[in-house]
Amino acid sequence: MKPAYSAKELQALDLPVLPKTERSIARKADRENWSFYWETVRGGSRKMYRSYMLPDEIRTAILDKEKIEALVPAGPACLLPAAVEGVDASRERSAHYKAALVKLYLQALSAVPWGKKDRARETFMVGYNSGAAYPELYKELGGVSWKTIEGWKTKLKKSDGNRLPLADRRGKKKGARTITPLQAQIILAIVRQPKGKSRPKSEIIRISRDIMRHKGIDSLSEATYRRFLDDWIAINYDEWVWWREGDKGLNDKCLFWVERDYDRIEVGDIVVADGHVLNFRIVNPWTGKDQRMMLVLFFDMKSNMPLGWEIMPTENTASISAALRRSIISLGKIPRIVYLDNGRAFKGMFFTGTDFEQTELPGLYQRLGIQLIVAKPYHGQSKTIERFFKTFGELERLSPSFVGTAIDTKPAHLNRGEKLHRRINDKICQGYVPTLIDSHRAIAAWFDLYASRHQGPSSHMAGQRPIEVFAAGRGPGVDETALRILMMKREERTIYGRGVKVFDKGDYYYHPALYGRNHKVYVRFDLQHRNSVLVYDQRTDEFICEASRIEKTHPAARILGSEKDVAVLEAQLELQGNLRKKTIAHARAIADQVVIPEAQRLIDDTGFRSEAQDGGQRLGGGRNGAVRQLPSKPKKLSKAEQLQAIKEADEAQQFQRELEEAQLCAELERMDEFNRYGKLLEMEMQGHKMTSQWRRFMRVYEQMSEFERDKDYWDGQRAALAVLYKQKHPTAGEAAAG
Repeated sequence: MKPAYSAKELQALDLPVLPKTERSIARKADRENWSFYWETVRGGSRKMYRSYMLPDEIRTAILDKEKIEALVPAGPACLLPAAVEGVDASRERSAHYKAALVKLYLQALSAVPWGKKDRARETFMVGYNSGAAYPELYKELGGVSWKTIEGWKTKLKKSDGNRLPLADRRGKKKGARTITPLQAQIILAIVRQPKGKSRPKSEIIRISRDIMRHKGIDSLSEATYRRFLDDWIAINYDEWVWWREGDKGLNDKCLFWVERDYDRIEVGDIVVADGHVLNFRIVNPWTGKDQRMMLVLFFDMKSNMPLGWEIMPTENTASISAALRRSIISLGKIPRIVYLDNGRAFKGMFFTGTDFEQTELPGLYQRLGIQLIVAKPYHGQSKTIERFFKTFGELERLSPSFVGTAIDTKPAHLNRGEKLHRRINDKICQGYVPTLIDSHRAIAAWFDLYASRHQGPSSHMAGQRPIEVFAAGRGPGVDETALRILMMKREERTIYGRGVKVFDKGDYYYHPALYGRNHKVYVRFDLQHRNSVLVYDQRTDEFICEASRIEKTHPAARILGSEKDVAVLEAQLELQGNLRKKTIAHARAIADQVVIPEAQRLIDDTGFRSEAQDGGQRLGGGRNGAVRQLPSKPKKLSKAEQLQAIKEADEAQQFQRELEEAQLCAELERMDEFNRYGKLLEMEMQGHKMTSQWRRFMRVYEQMSEFERDKDYWDGQRAALAVLYKQKHPTAGEAAAG
């Protein structure tokens, strides 16, 4: 205690028995006649109150205050004693919290006179242990008793205020471990066996102890070996992971990774492509059975925007080609780099064109001017799309045919013996499995929803929406016609009497322009629009026609089939007859006008004469010593007869055209509205004259909501067809444009 205190110094002590302000303390001293003397200070003088003459309660409070300060000194961390070995940062922090609690405890006791300290102690402990008085200390230390605090106070007294003795030292090793190098060698030999990560530590220790027992080596307790193994794993975690999980586990858990700076790229610079097996079942339109299909998706790395996709039973080059084409159309420009998966379909020759000597098709990406980067196998960090597929699981879980993202997450009704869950699921879903079209619509709707979401804080686009970033960097657009033809799958085929067969187990495709041809062609087709294919002459690359799919007929249509089956059969038989008539009529006209006159002229030039001309005169030689002269050449056709022959040929051709129109009308009747409008639009762009019935259908369909939804697609189709048929059929293109 100091010899004397001024009113300001007493106010700084913050004693509970004194007023809170310096002026109030001075008034209290004057009122109670405290002994003082004047001390000269800079600028004047001040009253100094003698300590030994202060009231007893004030002197006691000052002594308690100084005792607490001496027990728990306050000051910056740099003035505290250095950390001792074996005490980590968390335990050292806990020791400081304990010292702070001791200080508060002593302050609470010193604020009351003797006889009331037990009540003050009880009040303090109730307030602390409830968490209301000192929530931060309670969160760190938890509930304690006043006896524990008294023990901490004793430790502080003995250490002269050093807080580190309050640190918890439980769990620290007392000395060196007794395991020998031979025992450690046996344990690590079991660890380094490539048995996968399914082998637990307890099994490793048990096998090691059995080996030691068999070799006569002293064995320690299981806990000792477990501590040794934990310590070894802590400093050799990479080796532990590699032996149990291989390169993938080492890459995912241990290796240093490269972090990309996405501010260095723009929208469309890098597009990531990958395949994902959908976690819900879809009806396969080719087999009629439901199965998990493959989603092939192209994903913009800058904006996290899903661009184009395709759903196929398996990952193949055709589906990837279609997805890439749609991605380019959505992006509005050709991407500079495509980051490919390392799957077989993505590295196929159709895309990369790695062997130009053995194929006529150059790499598709090279034709488009796209640079390729192929991801490392089993290296998901290199493809940002992998994280997107986890978010995509939200849509998969909404599907009525959801099968789970993993074995342990599949729905309960798929497990064995879950009869009630199965009945509940059957009543809810009623056996419905999405079709391919339904799945496309659901995925498109979810992609739109995702594009409007704000990205999370861990994303490089934190707080932004993909659609905003994507719209700012989208390109001006591409020539969809040239792109469509370029991206179509191209295969070599031969023209037969029934047309061309594109798919191994599919239908034939026919157009009257193929009649009379028997040579090699190549066809281009889009797997999403199988109603027709484009046929080109292999020799000249000339566009021949767009062949439509021919429907198969009922084996006994007139007896067992429906009216539709009969109509299909009659239409195809009529087509067959008209084609025959076309060939015969044309051959008859050529025979009458060219073949017969030329043959007669050749016979006449040889010197043969008919009997009618020389009275049956025979020439020497030949069988029976004579040869009859050939008859004279037939009478030359008159002008009227020539006109009649030409008229008959024209009538045959007119009949053929009427037959083709009837077949086209029947084909249009069988189509759904979407494909029918597409066919009529193509006919319009080719310059064909359509009946009022089909023109009326097009006007009505253009007023429907389905057309408004797909308006951008139809505008693109109209522009593409106009360019296509203007190049191949200038007259038709000009007519369509007019």
